[in-house]
Amino acid sequence: MIQFEGEPSFDVGIKNVKRIEEVKSGDLKSPPLKVKVLGVGGAGCNIISRIFPHSFGNVEFAACDSSIKALSLCEGMKRFLVGESVTRGWGTGGDKEVARRIIQEAESDIKEFLDNTNLLFVVCSLSKGLGAGASPAIFKIAKEKGVLSVGFFVLPFEFEGEECVENSRKVLEELWHLVDGAVIVSNDALLNYSKEESGSSFSLDEAFTKIDEILEIFLQSVEVILYRPGLISVDFADLKSFLTKGKQIMITKGRGSGERCVEEAMEEIFYSPFWGEIPFRKVKGILLNIFAGKDFKVNQLKKIILSLREKAGYSIPINFGVYLERESSDDLTLTLISSVAKEPGFKGDKEPFRKELESGRYDQHDLDVPTFLRKKLT
Repeated sequence: MIQFEGEPSFDVGIKNVKRIEEVKSGDLKSPPLKVKVLGVGGAGCNIISRIFPHSFGNVEFAACDSSIKALSLCEGMKRFLVGESVTRGWGTGGDKEVARRIIQEAESDIKEFLDNTNLLFVVCSLSKGLGAGASPAIFKIAKEKGVLSVGFFVLPFEFEGEECVENSRKVLEELWHLVDGAVIVSNDALLNYSKEESGSSFSLDEAFTKIDEILEIFLQSVEVILYRPGLISVDFADLKSFLTKGKQIMITKGRGSGERCVEEAMEEIFYSPFWGEIPFRKVKGILLNIFAGKDFKVNQLKKIILSLREKAGYSIPINFGVYLERESSDDLTLTLISSVAKEPGFKGDKEPFRKELESGRYDQHDLDVPTFLRKKLT
């Protein structure tokens, strides 16, 4: 109750609020955010096993498969062996219907794993097997529990056959209505990446490492957003808002140094050898992390943001964090997470934003729902 001299008393409802000077630093801690990464199926387990050693202190990793052999790669993390009574630990043989059936046996374990989880990343291939068959059930559980969920989905090479491509199309169509966001990586894009980066084809190991790098950059960026205080910071609320803008997510990273550090870094985030030119006219939201030396200038920040606005438009929400190193440095690193969508009736420019995949059958950037969900591949 507050009363001023000569005025009637009134209650402003702040009886339980501490005065600012009374709040101790220990009272200012936010509830801990729990971020989990779940690799599902052989491809998902392979990917997370390769990036797990790269130290994500605030992220919990787990692997889920019906194959003991695949899970043996995922040391040091929680592992779920599902369907042992059906597969005897040998895998599903690529049968996604078997995968759908056996994931039901693990439903209670998945629910327990997702207890108190704020953000879930599911990493899997959508071509066949457990990744294709089990991922919809996992996302449904996440949705029921109110967990913000993002998929990291790998699509098959077209030369793997029509059945694999068609399976991935159907599964992705099903998942599109369950996920809050999705990074969609086409193996076919590795063919273009190889030619542009090296002038020749990468080894298979090098090619798959490029997929790992995308997930690693994404997780590192999210970890910074959620846990690292900056001179200017973004947080979990910004990430949640970002995911409402458009479901498909694209990640690029740029580096620069010296007097032209901004120009060099911007050139790299505008164009990815993996995705081609980022379709900024279809971008609906941007999260940007800026890592610079302590001498980072206001004009440099302005140049970065205005460059993005010139590409994406002045109405697009851009949330950015600035993280300064202790020492002076003219090195600059940018990580850009873009939410891409297509407005109904959007016709786009006559020139494509990137080269189509070699098959020419679909443009991976023709979004809100990807083209290959709307145009059946033949």
